[in-house]
Amino acid sequence: MEENAEPQGTVPDNGAASEVVGAAPAVPTEPELVRQEVQFLTHHIGIRARVDVELRPEGYYANIYARRSSGVMIGRHGATLEAIGHVVRLIVARHYPNVPKIIIDIAGYRQRRASFLRTKASAIARIVLAGGREMELEPLTYEEFEVVEDELKKTPGVRARAVGDGSPRVVIISPVRK
Repeated sequence: MEENAEPQGTVPDNGAASEVVGAAPAVPTEPELVRQEVQFLTHHIGIRARVDVELRPEGYYANIYARRSSGVMIGRHGATLEAIGHVVRLIVARHYPNVPKIIIDIAGYRQRRASFLRTKASAIARIVLAGGREMELEPLTYEEFEVVEDELKKTPGVRARAVGDGSPRVVIISPVRK
């Protein structure tokens, strides 16, 4: 490059108003864009955090590591996490139209919740089998209901059903009638 040459993407300063010419800024890779957008939204919610992103079979999994309480980020039944995932997916889809689902987690909340639900479903299934009467779980989101249903497949003789409209819905674990 010559000593007096202007850097690429700029216009020589001739005193007139000018635009930057050259290539548009590069769009980051899909996982990096997911990370950046989750980081951006987290920051604007008021939480300083680090975000790790990995691609899993069900989609991108973005885990937020924050020092402060994460209750604000989780929301009721994980609703805020779901909303952030939806918004980030819409933003990323502007550059990558086939972006898979984006699952947002904070400090492993979703994994801990799924583990708790599996343990609870298994314990209630044993009670239902012993007593022969159905029992009600607290309202669960669709994803939480899937965790419970999956766990109950390991216990023959019981089933789960969701009651009501919308999400979350009450879940009933009952014995299978023969």
